[in-house]
Amino acid sequence: MINLEQSRETFHAVRRLPIQNFWKTYFERANRTDVLAKPEFREFLSWKPNRSNCPEIEEAMEGLIETIPKAWQTRAKKIFAGRNFDGMANAEAWRDGEVGIIELNYGITSAAMIYGALYCRYYEMVHTLGTDVDFTDDDDETLLMILDEVGDGGFSPILIADRERESWLSNRTVFAGHELLRDLPKSRKEEHYHNAVQSIEEFTIAHELSHHLLGHTVDDYPRSRANDAYLDDVMRKYGIELPDENLNGDQLQELRADVLALLMMTGALLNEATAARIYRASFGSIIGLTALAHIYDTWVVPEASSETHPDFLTRYSCATQVITRIAKEIPVGREGGHPLGLLVQLSGFVSIILNNWLAKRLDDHHPVDVMSLASWLFKRSTELEEELKRLDLWPR
Repeated sequence: MINLEQSRETFHAVRRLPIQNFWKTYFERANRTDVLAKPEFREFLSWKPNRSNCPEIEEAMEGLIETIPKAWQTRAKKIFAGRNFDGMANAEAWRDGEVGIIELNYGITSAAMIYGALYCRYYEMVHTLGTDVDFTDDDDETLLMILDEVGDGGFSPILIADRERESWLSNRTVFAGHELLRDLPKSRKEEHYHNAVQSIEEFTIAHELSHHLLGHTVDDYPRSRANDAYLDDVMRKYGIELPDENLNGDQLQELRADVLALLMMTGALLNEATAARIYRASFGSIIGLTALAHIYDTWVVPEASSETHPDFLTRYSCATQVITRIAKEIPVGREGGHPLGLLVQLSGFVSIILNNWLAKRLDDHHPVDVMSLASWLFKRSTELEEELKRLDLWPR
């Protein structure tokens, strides 16, 4: 049986970390005596690890445990989720005897912050287009003038990240070396940005927790078959199907962990899905998966691959299917917002990065430009509105 205290002690011993708030250790190693001495930070830095060595990760774990069946919670409550100082964007679930661990490298947090900032820049551009551009107007000259003024504010930071990823890989550390990878547009609130970053980490934690709950770690977990069957039932309820491609056993486990993570984050696992939860799950999963694909160049992998993880396109397709199935039971909000609207915006962001990758490899393929992106977003948003009305989700 997993023991929380043993898990906590083992994690800190293996990673050679003192059993204290990770951020206190972080500032100590950085010799930031100015931060450590501030009275307003004293209570926060004196926080003691219980289910995690980070307050925000512990909060995420507590929240996720509330989204799973009672019968699963006993095991989940004994798992320790720790952040370490490894600079690569990665996470892992592992078990050894009484020890059950979820590890998040600090590189995951760096990647979440960088790609969260990239999305903010992209969203600012898209928001400006949506406010200023009337695509039903036949005045092409005015349209082109507005598009020219908008410029490539959402594109430049992505190209910078594309150039810097080589140094991330060679140095084995993901970091924001350019100001456009860390600075937000003035209109973006820090609170919203930090919530976005935390949603990426939450999806990562939920994915690794899913590996534990489904018995994917090297251990004998008697409940795993019952948990698998429960997951299958919920997937059938929503019509969620895994891809038909020839995936190996490890890759299928990764997809099932993705699905369970999304069902937890949205609340759908216990039939408690809400629009707010779906928004958070959508952003955390899509941006998180995109960041990993961009950093490690895992957009596609060869057929019959021996890789342990499916490629991005497979995971993205699976994630969007899960989100779409759940979101189609949610009515449009009073102000016209709907989770599938965010999914459209996220798809546009993904298309910029993915098409840049394709343009480097295919002679007849061109990167997405602001005109084609704006036109596609307008067309897809119109189609979505019609679809939501057809599903009787639009307010009357």
